[in-house]
Amino acid sequence: MEVLASTLIGQHYAVDIANTGEMGWEFILLFEFDLIVLDWILPDIEGVLLCQQIRAAGYTMPIMLLTARDRHSDKVLALDSGADDYVVKPFNFDELTARIRALLRREISVSSPILKWRNLSLDPKIHEVHYQDQLLPLTPKEYGMIELFMRHPQQVFSPGAIINNLWAGEDPPGEEAVRTHIKGLRQKLKAVGMAKDTIKTVYGVGYRLKSDDDSQKNSEEMSTANVQKNKTKVRGEIITQTWTKFKDLALQRLADLENLAVSLLIEQVEVPSKIHVQAQDSAHKLAGSLGCFGFPEGSRIAKQLEQLLSSPAIAQVNIKQVTELISALHTELQHQPFEQKVRDALTHDISLLIIDSDSEFSQRLVTEAHKSKIKTFTASNLEQARTIIAQESIAVVLHAISFPDGEDLIFLEELHQLKPQLLMIAIAESAQLLDRLEIVRKGVNLTLQHPIEPKAAIDSIVELIQSMGEEAKILILDDDPQILLSLELTLQPWGFELTTLNEPKLFWDVLEDIEPDLLVLDIEMPDINGIELCQLLRSDLRWQQLPILFLTVHQDEKTQYQAFAHGADDYICKPVTGSILANRILNRLRRSRIHHD
Repeated sequence: MEVLASTLIGQHYAVDIANTGEMGWEFILLFEFDLIVLDWILPDIEGVLLCQQIRAAGYTMPIMLLTARDRHSDKVLALDSGADDYVVKPFNFDELTARIRALLRREISVSSPILKWRNLSLDPKIHEVHYQDQLLPLTPKEYGMIELFMRHPQQVFSPGAIINNLWAGEDPPGEEAVRTHIKGLRQKLKAVGMAKDTIKTVYGVGYRLKSDDDSQKNSEEMSTANVQKNKTKVRGEIITQTWTKFKDLALQRLADLENLAVSLLIEQVEVPSKIHVQAQDSAHKLAGSLGCFGFPEGSRIAKQLEQLLSSPAIAQVNIKQVTELISALHTELQHQPFEQKVRDALTHDISLLIIDSDSEFSQRLVTEAHKSKIKTFTASNLEQARTIIAQESIAVVLHAISFPDGEDLIFLEELHQLKPQLLMIAIAESAQLLDRLEIVRKGVNLTLQHPIEPKAAIDSIVELIQSMGEEAKILILDDDPQILLSLELTLQPWGFELTTLNEPKLFWDVLEDIEPDLLVLDIEMPDINGIELCQLLRSDLRWQQLPILFLTVHQDEKTQYQAFAHGADDYICKPVTGSILANRILNRLRRSRIHHD
C-alpha cells in the first residue's frame, strides 16, 4: 500500500493510509474522501465486510477493492457488497491509476441534475433510483444500466456497448452477464409496479427504454410472431371466441378427412398426394386438440386415423376402416350442445373433491365452488373418497376433520404418497397445536379453522391455486393455435405467467426475451421439431438446465425414448386437462428449484 500511496502522491493526489479496518473506519467518520482503495485482507476485518459497513452507513464514494482472490464468486460478493471496482493482485500501476481516474471521473459526473423518465427519477449524486416514492434496491451494475438508458432514452444499446460503458477498465464479461443484469433490473422494475417490458428487447440489436409508441408497434410484432400473452379480457368473452374459432377449424379439418374419403372411394388408388398429406395433418391436429376441448373420444378416433394415414402409399390404406372412422368422428363432432361442451371443458377444468359427513355444509361448498367455475365431487366418508380419486381426475381435496384420528391421518398420508401432485386442504375443528402439526406432516397444503363460511373456504382454495404458479414464467410452443388457446385458458387459474408461440422460427428470439422458468414443447411442427429444439437447448450452456416438458399426441415408446434421450424432463400425451398439466409443471419446477438450491 505504501508503494501505491507514493505513486498516487506523485500524481498529486492527497492520500491517507490506514493499516487496519478500525483505523480506516475512524478516517471515514472524520474526513470526506473522494475514493477509497480497500485491501481484502486486513488484520482485524475482511475488506469486503468493511465495504458493506461503509455502504450501510450511507457513504456513496467509489470503493476499489484490491485482492489476490480471482474466483468468480469472490468478485460477485465484492461487487454486491458495494464495491465499484475489483482489482486482482499483482496489478500494473499504470492500469490501477487509470481505473482510479475513471472512478473519480464517474464521481464528478454525478453533479448532473436528477434524471426523469416517466415515473422514474434517478439522482446521480446519491446513486438512487425511485419509482414514484419507492426506492429501487439496485446493484451497482443495475444502477449503471438504468442510468445509461435514462441518459439516452431513445438509443438502443447492444450488449457490447453496455459492457464498454459499465465495465470500463475491468475484464469484460460475456454477453450472458448483460442478460443476467437486464433480467434482474426488469424484475425490480416490475416489483414496484412498472411494466415488465419497460426495458425493451430490440431483437438482434440490443436494449432500450420502451418508447411511447411501442404499444402499437409491439402489438403488431406480436401479431406477426403469433405470440399471445395472457389476455386481460373478460374470461367469458375469450371462451366464446375460442369455441367459435375451434368449431370452425375442427369442422374444416373434418372436411379435409371427408375429402380424402371421397377421393378414396372414387379414385381407389390414385389419390392426389396433396389431399393425402392434408388429411394426415388434419388428423394429427384433431388428435391433439379435440381432447383439450372436451372430446376425448374424438381425439382417440383422430389418432387412429392419423396412424392409418401414416403410410406413404395410399393404396395400402384400408378404405373401409378409414371411412368408418371418419363417419364416427363426424358423429362425435355433431354432439349437442357443441358450444356447451367446449365451454365446460375450458371453464370447469379444476376439480375439487369435498370430503365431509355434513351433507348440508358440503352442498353449500358445492354452490360456492360452481360460482368459481370449479367442478365438484362429494364424499361422505373415506371409502367413497378413495373410489372417486381412483376414477376421476381430481386436482384439489378439501377434507373436513373434526379431530384427527388414526384413520384420517392414514388417509392423508396415503393420498400424499400416491398422488403428491394433489393439493390438500383440511378444515380442522381442533385448534390444538399438535393436532394441526400432525395434519401438516401428512402433506396438507393449507389448514382452515372450523367453523368457516363456505365462500371463505372456496376463496382460500382459489388463492392457493393461483399462488402455486405465481411468478413462474412458462413458454409453450405448439404450431396449433387452438391448442395454445385451450392451454392458456385452462392454465390461467394457476397463476402462471404464460407466453404461447405457434411459430417455431421465432422461438429463439422469444426464448431470450421471456427467459422462461419452464418450456412446454410439441413434437410435430413445421421446419423444426420439438426434439431438435430440445437437443439444441441442451447443447447451449445458458439453457442446459431449463426444464423441458413435452406435450404431444405421440404415445409410442420410440418417440418417448428419443425425447428423453435428447434431454426431456417430462413427457405428457395429449389430450390432457389443464389441472394435470399444471401439476406436472409445478412438480418439475419444484424439482428444478431443489436441484439449484
